[in-house]
Amino acid sequence: MKRTLIRLVACLLCAVMLGLALVGCADGTDDVPENMQPATVQGSLYRLYVPQDWNLMLDMGMSGAYASLQTTAVVFVRDYDALGMSTADYAQSVHAPLLAAAFPEHDAQLSAPTATVLDGQAAVYVDYKGTRDKVTYLGRDVVCVRDGRAYVLSFSAQMDVYEGYVSIRDEITTAFRFSAEAYEPKDAVNTVDPTAPAPAGMMLASNDDVAYRFYVPDTWVLDTALPTSSAYVSEDDRSGVTVTVRMPEVDQMTAEQYWEQASGEILAVCPDMTVLSITQTTLDTRPAHTYIYTATVGEHLYRFAQTVAAYRGMVYTVTYTALDERFDEHWSQYADILSAFDFRGNE
Repeated sequence: MKRTLIRLVACLLCAVMLGLALVGCADGTDDVPENMQPATVQGSLYRLYVPQDWNLMLDMGMSGAYASLQTTAVVFVRDYDALGMSTADYAQSVHAPLLAAAFPEHDAQLSAPTATVLDGQAAVYVDYKGTRDKVTYLGRDVVCVRDGRAYVLSFSAQMDVYEGYVSIRDEITTAFRFSAEAYEPKDAVNTVDPTAPAPAGMMLASNDDVAYRFYVPDTWVLDTALPTSSAYVSEDDRSGVTVTVRMPEVDQMTAEQYWEQASGEILAVCPDMTVLSITQTTLDTRPAHTYIYTATVGEHLYRFAQTVAAYRGMVYTVTYTALDERFDEHWSQYADILSAFDFRGNE
């Protein structure tokens, strides 16, 4: 599992989650296809490209993007230990059961694995149909085992709009590339002034381009490789907090309305997502809600605390992410981060 695998979330992610059009980070050596943008997280041995107008999910620590919160058309890449299996065996014995289990109604219909190629490598794809929360989805997962890892390129959308995205699905699949070199951003994306004033024991973790001030403990590590304000505890403990900003698709969207949409996006990527609690709170005096939930990403169970507030027509999320067993270790620091959070110009 990649060292950057999920330092944040909001699937919006499915993700990421992102009404804010995050800018992808090219590493300078990749030939980005015309009218597309990189959607690859740091450390990946592949390159995922998506349409320029799609919303990236990099803030979830995940390679992926989605078209909009309304259509829930989404693409993402995950990779796993293939356990010495062939592509066909992995698709049939491991991936297909997991895919079927992603639909709680147990009505999933999966096609037999069909031979294809992914960047010239032998692969198979599985088409599927399934219902989740009374919404029916269609999708195609392409599976390729390479160098002992199983790579899964997933594309899905609501059934009523899926056909309209088939050509985009095929363009994304054709543009996908494996790489012998781990993906590294060419430049730091989030440039922060290390000398900026901050509360005692904390440091600034946001730049001047955003409408807020985000402070984290001064012993943490700023994650400047991400296009969002983000920091984590240490190289050995990637528990961390990130801030994302989204432009809602309706005027005056509340935190509750946003969560109703975003939680569906999270489920599309993490079908075992379980909400543990919902708490009313404030974020710099603005009404907010904190949603705590667990979800499996890759091979590990994570716990998330996502505090959501609306400010000047935008929706802000402050997300704490940690392995489930380490979540309580930094909960008090997350509370301090929320207390120090400041909307610039807020009265």
